[in-house]
Amino acid sequence: MCTVNCLSVTATPDGSGGIITVDFQHILFLKCNPSESQSILVHTREGVYYIMGPLRYWVSALNSTGCHFSIVDRGTVVNIDNVARLDRAFKVAHFNVMNGPNSLNCTIAYHRYRLVEKELVRMNPNIIVC
Repeated sequence: MCTVNCLSVTATPDGSGGIITVDFQHILFLKCNPSESQSILVHTREGVYYIMGPLRYWVSALNSTGCHFSIVDRGTVVNIDNVARLDRAFKVAHFNVMNGPNSLNCTIAYHRYRLVEKELVRMNPNIIVC
């Protein structure tokens, strides 16, 4: 059986830049592209890439390969393994322990925050909650 640990993405929204691969562990979060339906933005520390299809499809597919992705908002999914800190006051998942000029984060829906925090802390006990 072949084990896949990379996602095929494009560097441009229209695919004209060709296909490259991003390792699952490098994905911080996925977000629906507000400019184009059925397009998903794949956020990593290195940049933002594009894939096509429904967000729930990708969550199911990635989690079926052993990843830990969780829906935190209608159009946002985080890679639980890469969340370093949760901010209860502002309902934000941070991917760096400390804020800085290159720190990355994504918002969590207010109505889902408690459930998301519980799931993230259970799956990744090293997450700092402040």
